Amino acid sequence: MLVLRLARDPEGPLTMLRLAARLDGGLDPKVHKGVGYLLRDEWTIDEQPFAAAETCRTGWWLVRREPLAATLNRTYREQDAVLAALGPALPERPRRRSAAEIAFDTLCWHRAHGERLLSRAWDWSRSETIDRGYASLGEFGPDGLRVIAYSAAVRFGTLGVCPQR
Repeated sequence: MLVLRLARDPEGPLTMLRLAARLDGGLDPKVHKGVGYLLRDEWTIDEQPFAAAETCRTGWWLVRREPLAATLNRTYREQDAVLAALGPALPERPRRRSAAEIAFDTLCWHRAHGERLLSRAWDWSRSETIDRGYASLGEFGPDGLRVIAYSAAVRFGTLGVCPQR
């Protein structure tokens, strides 16, 4: 799909949190509640720089609507190798989106077309979390778009990359 991303609107920067508020929701409310387990402290997206400060770069982008099959069930670094093999190191080479870009594309597409992209998959972003994981967005259901972070060693069948050019 071809998308036009904006970094700001007349009221200020369009961070992931501000975009969701501007669209009157869109993020699963659970992303604002503590999520953790034995090996990691609880965190919410409200305290994450990728959600509170990161914005999209204004411009046109060509983006896959679903994860590239070759990136599924691979670690973060293995996915990077798949993306690198898709083309030379030029600005046009497919690359990962940031968490803000994934949210912008997914939430705006839903608002404009009523279709939930990433309803059964996850897109692993290049946005690092405060606990050194990488933000992943997906499973966009009736409650909204889910956000979680994984260490670079994680892999599973619905976690991939929706590359952009």
